[in-house]
Amino acid sequence: MTLHLTTFEGGHGIHASAPAAINALSDFRAQQLLPRLQAIHERIIGIQARFVHLVATEHPPTETEKAQLAALLAYGAPCPPVSSPTTDSWVVIVSPRFGTVSPWASKATDIARNCGLAVKRIERLTE
Repeated sequence: MTLHLTTFEGGHGIHASAPAAINALSDFRAQQLLPRLQAIHERIIGIQARFVHLVATEHPPTETEKAQLAALLAYGAPCPPVSSPTTDSWVVIVSPRFGTVSPWASKATDIARNCGLAVKRIERLTE
C-alpha cells in the first residue's frame, strides 16, 4: 500500500487562498526562551516556531478533501511572517519519534474520520 503525504501549514490568511502558518510559540514563551538560547550562542537574535501538519492518505486528496482538511487544520494564532533566512539561519523540525502516535495525532485523525475524510493519520510537527 502506498501512502500519500500532503502538507498543510494551517490557518487562514487575509485571503482564503493565502493560508498563514499557525504560531507554535507565544510571544511570552519566545521571550522566555531567547535569553537561554543567547546564553548558548551570542549570535542568536530571534526564535520563531510554526506548526506544520502531515496528512497520510491512501490516495492523493481531491480539491474538496484538501479544502476540508485545510478548514479542520485552521486554528490558533497566525505565525508572524518569517524574515528572509540568512546563511546563519537554522531550521529545526520537532516531531514524534518514529513508530509513535502523539495524542494530538490520535485526536486529529479521529476528528477527520468523523468528518468523513479517509485519512490514515494526521500528525503535527513543529518547525
